[in-house]
Amino acid sequence: MMKSYLSLIPAYARVHKKQNRMTLLCIIFSVFLVTAIFGMADMEIRSQKLQAITRYGNWHIQIKDLSEEDAVIIAQRPDVAVSSWYNVLNYRLKDDYFIGGKRAAVCGIEPSMLTLMEYDLTEGTFPETDRQIILTEASKEILDAELGDTIALQTPDGNYLAYTVSGFGMDNEIAMKSDAIIGFLPLSSFQSLYHSVNNTAEDADMVYYIQFSEHCNIRSAIKDIQAQFGLSEEQIGENTALLGLLGFSEDSYVTGLYLIAGVLFLLVLTAGVLMVASSMNSNIAQRTEFFGLLRCLGADSRQIRRFVRMEALNWCKTAIPIGVLLSVVTIWGLCGALRYLSSMYFSDMPVFGVSLPGILAGILVGLITVLLAARSPAKKAARVSPVTAVTGNTEVPITGFWSKSSHRNPSEESSQKHGSVQICHIETSLGVWHALYRKKNFLLMSFSFALSIILFLSFFAATAFMNHAITPLRPYTPDLSIVSPDSSCSLRPELAARIAECPGVKRVYGRAFAYDVPARIKEQEKNAMLFSYDLQQLNWAEEYHYLLDGDLSKLTEDGNYVLGVHDAAGQSLEVGQVVHTSLGDVTVVGLLSHCPIDGGSDTQRLICSEDTFWRLTGESGYTIFDVQMTRHATDEDVNRIRELVGDEVLFSDQRLSNQDSRGAYWAFALFLYGFLTVIVLIACFHIINSISMSTSARMRQYGAMRAIGMSCGQFTRMLGAEAAAYAFCGCVLGCAFGLPLHWFLFDQMVTARWGTPWTIPYGALALILLVVALASVAAILRPARQIRRMSITDVIHSQ
Repeated sequence: MMKSYLSLIPAYARVHKKQNRMTLLCIIFSVFLVTAIFGMADMEIRSQKLQAITRYGNWHIQIKDLSEEDAVIIAQRPDVAVSSWYNVLNYRLKDDYFIGGKRAAVCGIEPSMLTLMEYDLTEGTFPETDRQIILTEASKEILDAELGDTIALQTPDGNYLAYTVSGFGMDNEIAMKSDAIIGFLPLSSFQSLYHSVNNTAEDADMVYYIQFSEHCNIRSAIKDIQAQFGLSEEQIGENTALLGLLGFSEDSYVTGLYLIAGVLFLLVLTAGVLMVASSMNSNIAQRTEFFGLLRCLGADSRQIRRFVRMEALNWCKTAIPIGVLLSVVTIWGLCGALRYLSSMYFSDMPVFGVSLPGILAGILVGLITVLLAARSPAKKAARVSPVTAVTGNTEVPITGFWSKSSHRNPSEESSQKHGSVQICHIETSLGVWHALYRKKNFLLMSFSFALSIILFLSFFAATAFMNHAITPLRPYTPDLSIVSPDSSCSLRPELAARIAECPGVKRVYGRAFAYDVPARIKEQEKNAMLFSYDLQQLNWAEEYHYLLDGDLSKLTEDGNYVLGVHDAAGQSLEVGQVVHTSLGDVTVVGLLSHCPIDGGSDTQRLICSEDTFWRLTGESGYTIFDVQMTRHATDEDVNRIRELVGDEVLFSDQRLSNQDSRGAYWAFALFLYGFLTVIVLIACFHIINSISMSTSARMRQYGAMRAIGMSCGQFTRMLGAEAAAYAFCGCVLGCAFGLPLHWFLFDQMVTARWGTPWTIPYGALALILLVVALASVAAILRPARQIRRMSITDVIHSQ
């Protein structure tokens, strides 16, 4: 027994499953869009957090010049999880500390530092006496050392100190890049070494590292500690990468990225609302007669509005769980792909991880989306009069289509026959008129088409940020570097030829350097760093569009021509500018956006050809050889090159840092292109569904048109014209709003940081416009086929 009009909702849903299917799919895909994007973003943050911890450590702040008494008080705070003292001797590897003939750095740590730095001992234990030491894993092979062996640490004063190896592990990028040995001593042993080397009784100034508890407000805790102990800004250092991922960074650039994320969130929310609203509007239009019958039975406007809203929520009971489940399966696939592509780097990421923030966001946004989307259809349904129950579901009188032609006077007909030419066929005019007749619906459909383009262009801007931010994927990134020990041009070209013949070597390229060259730039005295590029490196600059301004071809011509490098601080050189150096005057002929060398804030980088460098400096050798290895190169191949170059040069192995950064790239790329794929698929479905629903709402009209003689071909062309009107207006609006938004995001993420100017993304724009066009074509196929297969009477009585 029906107690209220709301009791009709489940009964109606059971009887009209097919009619409600498209609306249900819209809600499912809207929830899937939100949950998938939020879930992928959550997984991306997790993966980036793992990478930041691996690379920089699992600490949040470090404090300099802190007393031991204050450190004890800080360690007892409830919001501090782990803390440890730390210091290092010979951090920059410039002093004469050696172990086994290799330059060495010595760190003083507490056992808790292993947790803060994510150091894992592969063998052995933490030192139990002052004469024990932990060495990096790479040093085991370099020194041919084992647990229990005695190693000798040579200090700058020429003394040798003996230590017993208690453990191995804790490889890091600095050690491998510098071909150095890093030893870890307990604090008491480290202080004794410091006293001995510096001939002082005072202890070394230790740095205090802190990891806060998981659920505390880190920014408030930092400010509280700073105020309680009177610490200056210079005393506190932050792990910016990790704090940024946790949402506690005060870096202006990171804050700007938060703003961009908020803009993208609003776009996704708007896309969901428009998608569901468009579908519900078409659904309501199909059931005008049904709502008229409800009005005949006594339902007032308020009850009709409530009926539509409750019906939408009833759809959510089925749609939201399905959308969430689809997104979870998608995220599982992406996490599994990450594990497969970089098993070492993402071994800690669960394949079947569940993103609770993503699921909650999907459910919450799904409900909000449906309630917002139901407002307009509910008002529309409430305005239906009881008379409509008698007149039926035809909103537009068919005579209105033909009234002008039906009542045309004979003179007009005669003039048309003999002189006038129609601009387009009648079915084309009808299709465009169908699209434009209901202005609100036309704008809603057009904006929903446009939003697909806007969303795609907005997320596509992040691909430029990815390609700028993750540097190891630069073409010039080496796996190994052989460096002159005194930074002179002492490496002979013959050495590069011998290295190139070694197994596993892909290519070898060199650069010659002249450091601290006095220069006068814009009437200011500065230092310049002059270095050479070979043809391979110049080809990379051209191929990867690193040239911001100027002409690369002039660099190989006769004359003292150089390239400048963009400076984010605004100190960039200008094309045509003459720089006066102690080596001679040079003319800037181009400006690059990227360069493998960081010159520092006070040094201007100048790049020239090898012939120009040798002519200006009188040198004939190189300062550095960079080596890129093949994909299947082994450690044996690297050791063979190490033996070939000998101990007279500095050997830098950058494979570990490259592997870490490649993992970061794969994580970013997989999730980012996952976003774009989801957006494209949703756009296709939405376009097809919108046009299909709009067509279904006019089924009686189409039956009447068939009854008065419209052919199937004319019917198909009419649908095509209607779809083309939506698509054309949507594409115009999408480009009008999408391109400025793409420029804004590109400027904030890329230009502000690297100086790369914005250009119209023709490739991405062509792709999404092609998707819209193809989806619009595909959208008319099903309704056209459906009409052809139905008899005229079936079409008229389709409801």
